Amino acid sequence: MTLKNYLQSGYEFTEKEYELKSKFILMNSMFSMGLLLIAILAIFLFLDGKVFFAISTCIYICVNAFMIYLLRLSKNAYKYIVPIVSLSGIILVITALTIYPDEPIRIAWFLNVVILAFFLGGSLLGVIATVLSIIAVVAFGYFAHTTMNEYDILLAAVIIFIGGLFVDQYEKRSKKAREILLGINQDLKQKIEEETNKRTEQFKKNNQKIFEGAQKLKKQKAVFEHLAHHDTLTGLPNRVLFRDRLEHAIDIAKRDSTKLTVLFMDLDHFKEINDSLGHQLGDEVLQITAERLQKVLRGSDSIARLGGDEFTVLIEDINKGTEIETIAQKLIQAVKESITVQNHKLYLTASIGISIYPHDGEDAETLLKNADAAMYSAKQNGRNTYHYFAKEMTDRALKRVMIESSIRRALDKGEFVLYYQPQINSKTGRLNGLEALIRWNHPDMGVVLPSEFIPLAEATDLIIPLGEWVLYTAAAQAVAWHQNGQEPGRISINLSVKQLRHKSIVPMIQNILRETKCKPNWLELEITESYTMQNPNQSIKLLKRIRNIGLSLALDDFGTGYSSLSYLKRLPIAKLKIDKSFIDDIPGSKEDEAIVHTIISIAKSMALDVVAEGVETDEQKMLLQQAGCSNIQGYLYERPMPVDEMTRVLTEYDKRNDLSYVID
Repeated sequence: MTLKNYLQSGYEFTEKEYELKSKFILMNSMFSMGLLLIAILAIFLFLDGKVFFAISTCIYICVNAFMIYLLRLSKNAYKYIVPIVSLSGIILVITALTIYPDEPIRIAWFLNVVILAFFLGGSLLGVIATVLSIIAVVAFGYFAHTTMNEYDILLAAVIIFIGGLFVDQYEKRSKKAREILLGINQDLKQKIEEETNKRTEQFKKNNQKIFEGAQKLKKQKAVFEHLAHHDTLTGLPNRVLFRDRLEHAIDIAKRDSTKLTVLFMDLDHFKEINDSLGHQLGDEVLQITAERLQKVLRGSDSIARLGGDEFTVLIEDINKGTEIETIAQKLIQAVKESITVQNHKLYLTASIGISIYPHDGEDAETLLKNADAAMYSAKQNGRNTYHYFAKEMTDRALKRVMIESSIRRALDKGEFVLYYQPQINSKTGRLNGLEALIRWNHPDMGVVLPSEFIPLAEATDLIIPLGEWVLYTAAAQAVAWHQNGQEPGRISINLSVKQLRHKSIVPMIQNILRETKCKPNWLELEITESYTMQNPNQSIKLLKRIRNIGLSLALDDFGTGYSSLSYLKRLPIAKLKIDKSFIDDIPGSKEDEAIVHTIISIAKSMALDVVAEGVETDEQKMLLQQAGCSNIQGYLYERPMPVDEMTRVLTEYDKRNDLSYVID
């Protein structure tokens, strides 16, 4: 470390000062080692009695020491020290040759000076030193008294020249190599900088992408969280979010000893809109309804769509029952306003069930269940109204759940049976046909009527296998009666909308006729208005395919739906059935009487048979006869009865005098 500091004199050199550093170290080394060697030589000269030479050597030592001193002052001092050293070297050689002319070998020192000039001063100083050395050699050879001849002088000059030329080429090659190396270093440095900049830029871009990705993920997370807690169709909170809000509201009500209310709302007959006009239109109706419901609620109230056409409302911190009733009435009124969608003007109603915390339940599940039970009670009692929860409603709701879960098991275990109700000509008393009506012999609940399980079967798609069973059983029974010599007339079987929309309805009918060996003209299929209006053109094509099989078609519940006479005349039907709802209030209701007369007139004008359902009194029969309808179905003549009893009744009709059966 000390030697290094001594040679470099403590200076710090940058990477670009590599050449300066090399020269500086070389000069320090040269002067330092020269001083040491010449100082030893001066001592020996002085001891040998050569005082003059000893003094001269000491002078040279002082000059070298001064040079070192100059180098210590500045690392750039070499720029003027090198020429001085080179020129003084030439002078010293000339002096030595002059003093010792008999030692021409000292001419070789010129070559050392030339080499030193090239290495330390560069090409220019080296060329000057070479030229001066050659001039000095030639002058010395010709003017000094030496033993050198012309050949020796020329040889010495040539050697100095060639030596200088060689050193110059070596220096140029070394310098070129250094330049190439510096160029390579510069290129490498530039490439490193470019690559660094490129990677830095890429890193920034990657960071930006990561940041944008994080922002995108954050937005997606927000979207997913919204989707997880909101209904995609209406944008309302869904069941999960509503339940969370309800549980939170219950905690607050429990802490503050306040009450809250849950309203469970269901749109009446909404399924008919979906079945008759399509789900897309139904979705638009739900969106419009959701917007209306939101507008009539207060900012503190929460509304949610649980699914389908079911909505729930949470009302917190209620004080009086009148507040609840006011809100319920507003909701019902909002639904009642007409809705125009795709050129269809629709009228809806809603049924609402109400449960109150803590009286009707102290947890979210119980409050929702009891509000649902109250809503079902409102539907059972006329719809378009609201009902508060009462304990007996829970029993009915439980029964409904039991029915829904038991339908498939009932099919497997043969718990369903068919009852038959005659259709009678009221003028002649003759039997025109039968209607097959399904009943359920439940092992625990006894006989369950269709009104209790058919809607549930349709909601769960179990209506497809159930309807197939009804058709098969009725066809097989028709064959059995005819084989027994009895003539029941055409047996009417109801087909639901979902059955008719099922892609295998026609092959299913054909398979049943083939398997039971039932003749097509022994059966009649009853369809609803809602199906015919769902897609009239497609419905007409399907009904014509069924009629071409040989089955007769009847339009059931005529007048209760959305029938258009322009489509009615195109339907391949043979019979209209007047719905029981128009029969119940006649005579007495002028509106219903007018509707009945109109239906009968339409049937006659279109050459269709007409049957009145639900006839129970002689007054109803007389009014129908006067209007032109003789075909009667109802308790006035016969109630629906099981197969054995119906077989006995058919036998009694066979025994009557002059009895004939009319098979259309």
